[in-house]
Amino acid sequence: MPPRRLKLSFRLRLLRIYYRIIHFRSPLKLRASAVRLRHEHPRPWLCLLQLFNPFPTWLYPVPEPIPAKEMLGNVSLMMARRNRIVTLRNIPVWRSRDTPLRSLYRLYESIASGEYAPMGQETEYFWYQNRNRWDLHRIEDPKDPDPIRYAILACLAEELVNAFNWRLSLGMRRDHKHILREADEDPYPAYAPVIGPAWTKDVPPIARDNLLKLPQEFVNGEGKLVLEENGKSEIFARRNIVTNVGWLYTI
Repeated sequence: MPPRRLKLSFRLRLLRIYYRIIHFRSPLKLRASAVRLRHEHPRPWLCLLQLFNPFPTWLYPVPEPIPAKEMLGNVSLMMARRNRIVTLRNIPVWRSRDTPLRSLYRLYESIASGEYAPMGQETEYFWYQNRNRWDLHRIEDPKDPDPIRYAILACLAEELVNAFNWRLSLGMRRDHKHILREADEDPYPAYAPVIGPAWTKDVPPIARDNLLKLPQEFVNGEGKLVLEENGKSEIFARRNIVTNVGWLYTI
């Protein structure tokens, strides 16, 4: 006959429940998320609860895009649009509702504003979003009505393909399981190249007429949009845009 289990007192039962609660762990990292939100919200748990609101859709829509004319060189506007983004990117439930197209628009705002440091952060964030829907070829066509913005978005999507394949060639992996070489003379690991979305091939270069209302400092004598002087990106050059893309190639 098995020994009788001792009956716990009410106080001990409460202590056991309390212990289970404070040591509870979940993939959503609820407690850690609330701690992060506490720095910016007086009611962090309420704010966290609101992040679970599935309406109007579970995946967040793209915020109302800013016209290229307003975004060019406007660092303060870009930073205001990115308010709290560092905090939110570290909250799992927010990451699960974010989309690759939203991330692409954040890259657009950064490169158009001329403040490039956020591009490296955003690329890193995109790279480690290891869900299938964050594959580059799954980036949906924004069908953006602004021809300048549409051209920049298409160039960024194509440039990300090169940047991601470059990372893969070095042994980096999106699931954090990087392949390290033991010696410099060892060959680089094999990898399956990623491909980009099909819609970019149909996005035309920026026409001269689309640049007429832009400030003169953003248009050169050849009728090209200048985001960065002496830019060398061939992908952007094909759509009449002068810029560099080094911030996409950080590790």
